Amino acid sequence: MDFESLYYFVEAAKDLHITMTAKRLFMSQQTLSNYIMRLERHYGVKLFHRKPKLELTSAGKEMLKFAEKVYQAENNLKGIYADTIQSDSGEITVGASSPRSNYYLPEVLRKFSEKYPNVTINLIDKTSSELEKFVQNNQVDFAVAIDSDMTKLNAHVKSTHIDPVYFCVSDRLLYKFYGDEMYELKEKSIKGADLKNFSKLPFLTIYPQTRLGKKINECFQNAGYAPKSYLNATYTTIMVPLCNAALAGCFTSHMNISRWKSMIKDDVNIFPLLNNEEPVTLTLRVIYNKQHYLNHHCRYFLEVLNEEISAIKIQKL
Repeated sequence: MDFESLYYFVEAAKDLHITMTAKRLFMSQQTLSNYIMRLERHYGVKLFHRKPKLELTSAGKEMLKFAEKVYQAENNLKGIYADTIQSDSGEITVGASSPRSNYYLPEVLRKFSEKYPNVTINLIDKTSSELEKFVQNNQVDFAVAIDSDMTKLNAHVKSTHIDPVYFCVSDRLLYKFYGDEMYELKEKSIKGADLKNFSKLPFLTIYPQTRLGKKINECFQNAGYAPKSYLNATYTTIMVPLCNAALAGCFTSHMNISRWKSMIKDDVNIFPLLNNEEPVTLTLRVIYNKQHYLNHHCRYFLEVLNEEISAIKIQKL
């Protein structure tokens, strides 16, 4: 088996653009094409349609599936060998979105590095839906994802944490749009805020491609109106300056707001978010591919990560 040619085929299949792939790999287009043609001659098939644009043939799609299995088997073999010799060096690839990983990863990394200082950690910062694909394709050892549908994933769950979602808005912004009515509105929202009562406000809206954005969008749909969007964003990190400046009503999870609370002005209200009178929550899960071998470095990292996530408590804000 020509593993070198297989590698270059996989890289070309990622971009479906010979010039781009060759540039990324610091090689000539002709050299890259030669590797692919060598593989085609070996199996007697065409792996790509060259015109009108580069596309995988049916044989190419099967070759890509085969390559993924080969690389998975190789990674598992490396993990087995690492366990056999109990190596204290290596690398781990972890997937997590930055707003939440900033909460629990520093302590995880500190504990892990005390035992394995020579292991390199690769952090992949993506949305949960992207991280699920990384898990399925064995591009990460494990990932921390939100609201993963475990019936569709070929994955194990290592730990789970329920993270409540909050609606945050300053008294200054409420008074601007509701005047003295804001006092009754605040009283009504102490145990949970229904967005139907806040339709006059501008909002920080989260893109619905994210799991949090999808849930917030459902809240607006059930409230019966489209929000006036002051700012669209992927993550909720911007909510602190927006709330402090009384520019928009914002959303974030308990895990995030517990870190940011000291930075939030005293007149910013933090209401539990409701949808159809039920609290809105996110389910945080540590997941990994069932076919992926976890060596002793990964198992220890997961052990520490599980301890940190399990120790997260829902404290009163």
